Amino acid sequence: MLICQVQSRDHALQALDAGAEIIVAQGTEAGGHGGSRATLPLVPAIVDLVAQRAPNAMVMAAGGIADGRGLAAALALGAEGVLVGTRFYASVESLGHDKAKARIVAVSGEETVRTSVFDTVRGYSWPDGITGRAPRNDFTARWHGNERELGGAIDNEMARYQTAAARGDVDTAVIFTGEGADLINDLPSAGEIVTRLVYEPERALASAVGRVV
Repeated sequence: MLICQVQSRDHALQALDAGAEIIVAQGTEAGGHGGSRATLPLVPAIVDLVAQRAPNAMVMAAGGIADGRGLAAALALGAEGVLVGTRFYASVESLGHDKAKARIVAVSGEETVRTSVFDTVRGYSWPDGITGRAPRNDFTARWHGNERELGGAIDNEMARYQTAAARGDVDTAVIFTGEGADLINDLPSAGEIVTRLVYEPERALASAVGRVV
């Protein structure tokens, strides 16, 4: 089964042409790498497109979804499920550094930024228009917006970055984190997160219906 994460209609068309059976429509609110389209308008646009071009394919939503309300919203937009990243990063079973998990709990979505500097210093090259969302830290304060200068200092900066990452220095190292960080206030088990995601949408949808009526 081929699963493709897309950030635009063109991406979705390419994925369908490649035979994808599951399309993950990822909004810019997501942590990690993504594009510039927001989740709320992107998901239904991809849902409609896939229904027309490949009605047997499934659409999942991603980007800023960290609790059952986000799942309820995704279902209302026509998605058949969600892909949740940052919420599971901040969990007991996550292999992330304890300092990274604590930073996710502490920051808000407004403290994140889409940037390419963490890819540059790690030697990764992504397509144009694709950046990574992460909390601002000392490294972004120095290099975000100064990408050309970072390229000129890459040898020294790469060695310094690798040392910082190895010791869990989150003031330098990247922690890919979505705007849903505002909704993450604890470090539960993955099982507890799943339980919340199962039961919270029912309450959210029931409450929404009551307000509409």
